[in-house]
Amino acid sequence: MQSTILIVDDIAVNRMTIKLSLKEEGYHFIEASDGAEAIDKALEHNPDLILMDAMMPNMDGFEATRKIREIDQIQRTPILMITSLDSKEDKIRALECGVNDFINKSFDKLELKARCKSYIETAKLNKKYILASVNATSGYPNKMALLKEIHEKPSGNKGLFLLHMDNYTLNENFFGTEIAERLDISFLSTLKQFCALLPEHTIYHLSNGEYAVLIESGNFDDKRAEAFCANFIEHVKKSRFTYDIYEFYVNITMAYANTTASTLYEDANAILGLAKGEKKEFMLSNGTIDALKESIRENLRILKVIKQALKDDKIVPFFQPIYNNKTREIKRYEALVRMYDSNYDIVFPQPYFLEAAKKGKLYPYITKLLIEKVMQKVRDNGCEISINLSSLDIEDPIMREFLLDALKRNSDITDKIIFELLEDKETNSYDIVKDFIRTAKSYGVKIAIDDFGSGFSNFIRIIEFEPDIIKLDGSLIKDIATSRACRQTVETIKVFADKIGAKTVAEYVADKEIFDIINAIGIDYAQGYYIGKAELELSTEPLVLKSLELA
Repeated sequence: MQSTILIVDDIAVNRMTIKLSLKEEGYHFIEASDGAEAIDKALEHNPDLILMDAMMPNMDGFEATRKIREIDQIQRTPILMITSLDSKEDKIRALECGVNDFINKSFDKLELKARCKSYIETAKLNKKYILASVNATSGYPNKMALLKEIHEKPSGNKGLFLLHMDNYTLNENFFGTEIAERLDISFLSTLKQFCALLPEHTIYHLSNGEYAVLIESGNFDDKRAEAFCANFIEHVKKSRFTYDIYEFYVNITMAYANTTASTLYEDANAILGLAKGEKKEFMLSNGTIDALKESIRENLRILKVIKQALKDDKIVPFFQPIYNNKTREIKRYEALVRMYDSNYDIVFPQPYFLEAAKKGKLYPYITKLLIEKVMQKVRDNGCEISINLSSLDIEDPIMREFLLDALKRNSDITDKIIFELLEDKETNSYDIVKDFIRTAKSYGVKIAIDDFGSGFSNFIRIIEFEPDIIKLDGSLIKDIATSRACRQTVETIKVFADKIGAKTVAEYVADKEIFDIINAIGIDYAQGYYIGKAELELSTEPLVLKSLELA
């Protein structure tokens, strides 16, 4: 690519002499007759090198150089001052303004060529850096530039705001990428105006809908950071961002960290993730980052334990008995995942355990392992066993293919398999779930709706899914002896289940009083500690038999 040189001199003959001297090098030349014109031409053409005369009318080379060094787009352009000035003071002044080097007006042609070639190579390297460290959409420095600033200029007096536009993707999908990028520019303009309230700072455009503000924190304490977040978020809520005929509504989440410089971005990003997860408008690192880092370490520890348990085959199903209130026998169980630790002690699947497995992408491996072991248990014992599946399991095409393949391979025992459906908040497609249910039922699999009273407890949804079993939400059963409303709700669900031909299961049956009430209502099955706890082996002797003296 042809390199461009801007020649700045008020005398046309001098400009011509320089061009003739460099003619053989194949450069593209731009000319300016004074400093002010030089700045305009530099902004318009972004030259690779500027050859600047020192003494010119209107604006001399010293002032022009100083102004160029203040303009982001061209401040890295090499400037050679061609001058007849020879005093030490003039050269010091020129260097202080930002001149890179000098060439005497009675220059040697070979020296001029060599100097120009050297500085143009420097300019090309600078431009490569600028392209890599500037957001192409907005011209603001990007994430690479931010990390470079943090890591190469460590200081204990820096603070970092991160900003996430929550509905950027929604706007992009609705209006298209080009218009959404205009939203970025409009938002950055508003942010720039508001940042006038901050101490010395730099704004970064990390990616579409992602921004940062790095400040010299000094006396900027958490109270001021909190005020800035709250006030800017309120300002954004009241603002309307427009482009052409389009108007955008913007919601943002913010985070602020002023921790150790080397981990400043990582800390702020972790706080931002926590704020988004907890649906808070903003969070600060103060009092949070240490606990968050400890949580991350604990998550990593749990993932390591789970990975090792999968490798060592220490994840197993336990089976909780389900008592038939009519026949007074146990021939059905619910499979519940358990894990042995290195000492072969059982680790119960507390919420953090399952959440860590999901976030660490290990949950599908656990589900697949559970399916295979349950199928084998059914084949060995001829009993019915229910397996919990979330709607996200079913929506995952790889997991869905695995489940259907498992049914094909075990089609002779699928009439003893029950899929208990657990609804996730992130359920995306009920049509996929319905199709899966239809296919599973064609193999003889029974479908149970778990925790009726939350999630899938939409009566229209129940009718669409055509379940064989409705499991009542545990909160209804736990309080059924003391809450008239809970009892009436359970009675209503029982009537509804009978109407659609579904059996009912009461979970959390913890004592005889609850057991007697659900039997009086006519609930078909009972499950809970009063019947029996989950065990590695199948238990056919319910604890309730001793209480009822039916043994």
